[in-house]
Formats: sequence, C-alpha cells, structure tokens
Amino acid sequence: MRFVVYLSGLLLAFSAIVGCINTRTNASVDNSKFGKITESRVVGSYSGDLPCTDCDAIATVLTLANDKGYTLEYVYVGKGMEAFSKSGKWELDNGELNLEGLDYKYKVELNQLRQLDLSGKEITGDLAERYVLHSLER
Repeated sequence: MRFVVYLSGLLLAFSAIVGCINTRTNASVDNSKFGKITESRVVGSYSGDLPCTDCDAIATVLTLANDKGYTLEYVYVGKGMEAFSKSGKWELDNGELNLEGLDYKYKVELNQLRQLDLSGKEITGDLAERYVLHSLER
C-alpha cells in the first residue's frame, strides 16, 4: 500500500513538473506579439529621433526593401541640416536585424525596431525608449 501511495505521489509530482515546463514553453510562444518574425514582416520604413550626445537628436529613417537592401538616412538635429545616408544589405537572424556596414543591430518588435547596444544587448536606462524606430506603415 505504501508503495502505491509513494508511486502516486511521484507520478503527481512528475506531471506537475512536466505541466510547468509545457506551460512555460507555450507562454514564450504566446508572448510573441505578432507570430513568427519573417523577412516579409519587417519590410517597410521606420523612423524615430534617436538620442545624441552633442546634438538635440538624430532624426532617423530606415527603409528595408524586399530585395534585402536598406537605406538609412539621418540628420543631426541642432547641428545643421546636412543629411547623411548609408545603404547596403540587411539580414534577419533570430529576431534581430543586421544591417551591413553598421556595428549595432536592431531587435524586431511589433511595428518597431529597437536598437541594441554594440554587444547586442537591449539598451536600458532613462533613454531606453528613445532607441526605437517606429513603423511608418502602422
């Protein structure tokens, strides 16, 4: 009889552990706000005013084309009206956007791109929400 009670308790504990693991796996899938990130979902234009240490902001527009080409246009607000531009190829890798010729990446989120720091981590602190480019096609 003790063996049956012990075995029942062991099975109950095992099923609870498996249930928690399964729930966590499902939660991470459910937390994906817009499903699987695909290349066709990131194509478009994004804009924002990124922080700048010696100017008011860096007005930025990033355009991602279907042919995997990108154009990044930016102006240092408060330092002059000269526009700068970079272009190249883009690549989507595990939810991160890599732009050829840039040292940093962007994390793809629902209707926006979040700039990551040079080590590939999310930027934190008071200015963290300013490192976001919002989709113009919202």
